[in-house]
Parts: sequence; C-alpha cells; structure tokens
Amino acid sequence: MEERAFNLCREPWICVLDRDYRVKKLSLYEVLTQSSRYMALAGETETQNIAVLRLLLALLHTVFYRQDEEGNSIPLDDNEEALRRWKAIWELGEFPKRPIEDYLEKWEDRFWLFDPQFPFYQVPDITGTSNPAKKMNGALVESSNKIQLFPLRSGRKKEELDFDEAARWLVYLQAFDDTAAKDPSPKQCWPSCLGLVIVRAKSLFETLMLNMVLLKNGIEPWGEPKPSWERNEVKRDKRTEIAQPDNQPELLSMQCRRVLLHRKGDVVDSYVDAAGDYLEKENVFSEQMTLWTVQRKGKETERTVPKPHDPARQMWRDFASVCGIGGREPGVLVWVKTLKKERILGRDRLVALQIAGLIYGGMNCGVVDEFSDTLELHASLLEDLDRKWQDRVVDEVAYCEQLAKAVCYLALALYKAQEGDGKAGSAKQKQDEKKKQVEEQLYYRFDLPFRRWLRAIDPEGSLSQGKAHLDAWKETAADIAKAYGRELAEQTGPRAIVGRTVKEKIGSKELELHYSAGEALNSFLYQVKKIQNEHDK
Repeated sequence: MEERAFNLCREPWICVLDRDYRVKKLSLYEVLTQSSRYMALAGETETQNIAVLRLLLALLHTVFYRQDEEGNSIPLDDNEEALRRWKAIWELGEFPKRPIEDYLEKWEDRFWLFDPQFPFYQVPDITGTSNPAKKMNGALVESSNKIQLFPLRSGRKKEELDFDEAARWLVYLQAFDDTAAKDPSPKQCWPSCLGLVIVRAKSLFETLMLNMVLLKNGIEPWGEPKPSWERNEVKRDKRTEIAQPDNQPELLSMQCRRVLLHRKGDVVDSYVDAAGDYLEKENVFSEQMTLWTVQRKGKETERTVPKPHDPARQMWRDFASVCGIGGREPGVLVWVKTLKKERILGRDRLVALQIAGLIYGGMNCGVVDEFSDTLELHASLLEDLDRKWQDRVVDEVAYCEQLAKAVCYLALALYKAQEGDGKAGSAKQKQDEKKKQVEEQLYYRFDLPFRRWLRAIDPEGSLSQGKAHLDAWKETAADIAKAYGRELAEQTGPRAIVGRTVKEKIGSKELELHYSAGEALNSFLYQVKKIQNEHDK
C-alpha cells in the first residue's frame, strides 16, 4: 500500500506571478488567501492555468455557498444573499481566511497527491493505457514518432516530473487530455470541447471573483455543491455519461479521465490513463466559460452547443459571439453585466476577456499547438441593453471583412498579372495560399489599432464623442487597407507592370481580360472607396 505524500493544501505547487513579474509556487491554502498579492496564475501553459483556475473556482463556490464571508454556516439559497455575499468579499479585497481554513482543514485528507484510498483526481489500481510521464507534460508537445526539435527539457528531466509539476499536469490532464488510444476509447474532455472564455483582471483575486458566478443566468442560486473530492467512494466506472450538473463545483471538478500516477522515489515517471466522465454537448447551460452557437437540424429542430474557437482568428473578429448577439451569452459575461446592473462594479470598469484552447491532431489524438488571445474593453459595453454600441462594433468587424475581401481580390489580380489564371491544380492551390497569407497580414495590421479603438469605447460617456470615435475607425481601417494594397502592387515584378491577357469564363462566355499592377491597384482603390460609401449609409 502506497504511503501518503504531497498534500496539495500545504505543499507549494500552483505557479503565480507576483507584482515584480517573478513566478512563485503556492499551496492551495496560500493561493486562495493571498490571491490579492499576485497578478495571475503563471503555469507552463495558458490551458494549464485555466484548468487550475477551474479547480480554484470549484473550491471557492463550495466554500462560499456554505459559509458567508465571516465563516458563519449560512447556505446561499436566494439571489439577494448571493449578491450581498459576493459584494462583501469584493469590498474586502481578499478572500476571508476563516471559511477557507475551515473547509480545507475538514477535507485535507482528500488532497493528497498520493494516497492508498483517495489520491487527488485519481483512481487507485485503475487499469488503462500506460504512458510515460512526459506525455502528461502539456508543454512538451511531442510523441514517440515526432520529437520536438527544441524541447524545453532534456535528459532525465524530460522523462520525469517532480510532484508539484505532476500535480499541475494532472489537473490539466482532466481538462485537456487528448483521445488517443485508452481503455476504452474516451470522449473529449469537457473543457476541450468549449470555446473557452474567462474574465481577467489586474489581480488573481479579482480574476477569481469575476469568474465566480454565484447566480445561474444572473437570477437564481445554483444547487448544493458536489465537488468530486467529497464523494464517499472513488468513481471507477469508465466512459460514463453524466447528467448536466446543477452546481458549479461538480462541473468544474469533473473527472474526464480515470488516472493513476506512478511514483518512483520523489518523482513521477509514468501514469495510467482511461476514459472517464463525459457530457453530451447540447444545452449544457450550467457551463459558464464558453461561447455558444445554435445548430439546426431540419426546419424546426435546433440545439445550443459550445462554439470552439478558430485559432486563426483574432478574438475581436468574433465580437458578436462574445456578446451573445444572435445567440446565448457566456455565463461569465452575464455575471459581469449583473454586477454592473446592481452597481457593484463601477461604471468605468475595464475588463479583459481571454480565450484559450488547444489544436489537436487527427481524431483529437495528440496536441499540435496551443492558442490564446485577450481583449480589453469597458464592462459597460457588455451591458449595452439596446445593443446600439455592440451592433456598431459588429458592423465595424464586418467592414474589416469587406476590406479584407477587396485586398484578397487585389492579390488575385496581381497574381494573374504576373503568373497564371489559377484555375486548377497547383496554380489554384498557390493562389489560395497567397490569398490566405494576404488576409492574415491585413488582419495583423488591423489588430492593434482595432483593439485600441475598441478599448476606448465608453457607452456611458458622451454620445456625440462616442459617435465620433466610432466613425474614426472607418478612415483608419481604409488607410491601413490602401497602404497594404499599394505595398502589394509595388512588390510585383516587371511582368505585372506590363500585364498579361488571361482567358476567363464569365457566365456562359469566355472572355480575354487584361491584368496589370496599375489596373489592379486602381480597381482596388475604387472598391475601397465604394465600401466606405456603403458603410456610411
């Protein structure tokens, strides 16, 4: 029987960033009671940070559902008490120690990384796929047949994990493990199915608070907390579909894998991995950290499911989904709006929204890469009840898309002026690749100016000043597009200056059309002006 070792309540294992931009490691107790002293979680990857954040939120929900800010055992059973309790903690500027101390002291035995009966987030004696420890390391991103060219670790440190590292990656594994061969073949981990979005703030305390959604849909309390570590027996059944939880701790601590770490002295050298719990994606509205989309089957049937992020798109390009325009809003943003409406958050409050996710290989086997993005804006923009400001931002995003299409058409015309018609085969592939590169470069140039423009929008400020600010983006975006278009024309060779005649089929007719750099640029500039004029209407 394996002896107990490494208690997560007392041992340092969670990485945080202090005010001097140094990374420190804290225990569960320290990170919760000292969160106001630190800027953010600072683990090896952003997805690991989100997995740890969800664990911390599961703890906070459990503690402050059962106890108030003074440690009194008062269940949170109505919306007025939920808002009062949240506000009281927010005004303290830190999480009160007594309720956290009481809870962790009571349940400390369930937070041993190694334990013969209740190893944290694990199942004793579980059978499944045996893996080397390095496969659990989400910062390594390599497989047995694809070795990382410049790994962050080498030698023995590449093959083993210290206990604190193993604890972080264990939490990550339960949220973002791939679906490579296991016993039996697993479903995707729940968080990896999501279009993850969280609210970031200037301190870890504020980040935790803004994501601690105490009211479902902003109007009613959740059910009794049921975190995974409070179960009387470890759950052993594999690949188990569960009902949608009615409380946050059960969802946030969901065990998507049945795992057991193998301890070798003072390191972890391997682990066993098997399929665990999963949720069907339809209408899981207890999830607060995702974008949503509506899928339609036939003429009448529809369902709302999580909307995964496109890693190639900047976050602001999905502003409509972030704000729930035409669909459902992320729960964390509904909560921020509720706090604004109740005047718990100030009118000039800025919030940062962060997305993150992983890019998996074929059939969701193996991790190829990770992506993350952050967008800062006024909280009042989320509370835009009649959507006049939100709709204008969506219009400006659409305006950027129109300009991007015009630039792509210019790139195609320049390609035809110097190389070919791009109708089929490798020529068509080359044309498509060029258009993709041009579009990505234009959005790269749009990116920082758009973020600055969006950040400066204050829906509660002067209406006339606000309108002038909104109108300013039209000229800025057009200038960026025109400058880039001129660069593309100037970069073409002598052949494009003279131009070429290309046979093209338009409708039922085959025509001979002449393409040159000058003609393409003039047509592009005319198109940009036309887009501007139509945008004014």
